[in-house]
Order: sequence, then C-alpha cells, then structure tokens
Amino acid sequence: MERIEAFTEYGRILQDTDDWLSYGYRRNHPEREEVHPSVTKPETETEPEAEIAVPAVVTPDATPGGEAPRAITPAASSSTLEQIGLEISGCTGCNLYLTRQNTVPGIGRSGAEIMIVTPPPSGSAGFESGPLPLYEYEYLEKWLRALGLDPLLDTFITPAVKCRTPGGRPPNPGESDACSSFLRRQYKEVKPRAILALGAAACGALTGNPADFPSLVGKEWTWGSVPALVLWTPAEVLASPGRLRAPVWESLQRLKAAWNALPGSQL
Repeated sequence: MERIEAFTEYGRILQDTDDWLSYGYRRNHPEREEVHPSVTKPETETEPEAEIAVPAVVTPDATPGGEAPRAITPAASSSTLEQIGLEISGCTGCNLYLTRQNTVPGIGRSGAEIMIVTPPPSGSAGFESGPLPLYEYEYLEKWLRALGLDPLLDTFITPAVKCRTPGGRPPNPGESDACSSFLRRQYKEVKPRAILALGAAACGALTGNPADFPSLVGKEWTWGSVPALVLWTPAEVLASPGRLRAPVWESLQRLKAAWNALPGSQL
C-alpha cells in the first residue's frame, strides 16, 4: 500500500510541475484519482477544439508596393477602340512582338473626358491588360478624383508603346514609331477634352522626342486642339513626394483651369 501511495504522490508531483511550467501556477485537479502503477488508465477523449476560420490568402502582385491585385472593371469601350485593340494584338511593326506575351491597348471608353498616356506597361501590371502596376494606378486615381473625375468613366488610359519592353527599359525610336499611329487613332476615337502624359516615354509619344520631357513637365501647352500636361509618373512622385507632390498638384490645378475654359466644359 505504501508503494502505491508513493507512486500516487509521485504522479501528483509530476502534474504540479507540469502546471507550473505550463501555466505559472498550480491548478486544482478535483478529478485526480489514485492510479495503481500496474494499471494502465485509458486516455480520456477530449472534445476537439473548435476550428478557427482562416481568411483566404491573397497572393500579392510583384509590384514595388507589394499590393495585391484587385479587380478593375473599365467602362465599355467602343467597337472602334476594340478594333484598334485587335490590330494592336497582331502588330509586327517592331521586334517587341517576338518576345511579348500579350499587348496592352488600354482601358477606358470613347468620349472620355481625359486621355492619359503612360509609359510602356511593366512586367508587374496589377491587372490584366493594365497600362500601370496597381500601386501606380491607385495613386493616379487620387489625382483624377482631385480633378473631379471618375477614374473608370471619365478616362481612357493607354501606354505610349503597347508591348512590354525587355527589363522595363525605355522604348527605342522604332518601337515608339510603330505604336504612334495606334495612339493617334485612339485619340481621334476618344475625342478627349484634355491629355495627360506620364513620364518621358509618354511625352515622346506626343512630341516625337522623349528628350522634350524636362522642358515640358508641368508646363501648359496643347496637343492638337486640347490642353495637354506632362507630369512625372506616379512611381516617380511616390519615390520623391517631398519634391514632386506639390508641383504635381499645382500642375493639375492649371490643367483643370484650362479645361474649364473650354466651351461646354465644367469640372
């Protein structure tokens, strides 16, 4: 009997030690029973813990901001814009067609208030056929809303060059020239009341020379018969907000004023 009591006490000591290590205090165990060492006590079945709902994991897009892509539904485009898009998808006007996986004609609709020309699409575009990575597009949305525009209904956004360039390098003159006719046809179909060009490549698509960017960025000028504005890309502004954010805001306000001066236009 003394031997049984010794084993029982030993079991209590082990249980108390486990309590201190696991919980930091000794718990009450009203269910303790003396266990004879020669008897194997069956394990008590415990109720399974309630499962915790785990939120679905969304794989982020490989953009500098690491943001996850979201669905973007552009306004319906016209049949003419769709036809231009089909022609772009079959274009062999430069060597980019040899390595491309898809073309990016643009998103938006005919009759949009503003046409936005972007750099060539990057390899990390945040949504299918998107001209910009998602983090840049979302920052651009803020600019557009500051102008009183609906980013989906009031814009047509298209890259200066419709194919991704190797390594995201600037397009060469031959690549820009191959897409220039598509850009002009899109402009004629959309009939925008203003144009916004983002970055040197987009500036070059309008002027014929990307080297014009430093002299035109933030300046008031016209392309065809509509007000035009050349700005830094959203990525460039995000990289240097202290230096570029204020000039961008001031330039957008001047574009808005020029826009409002057009007959029948009021933002």
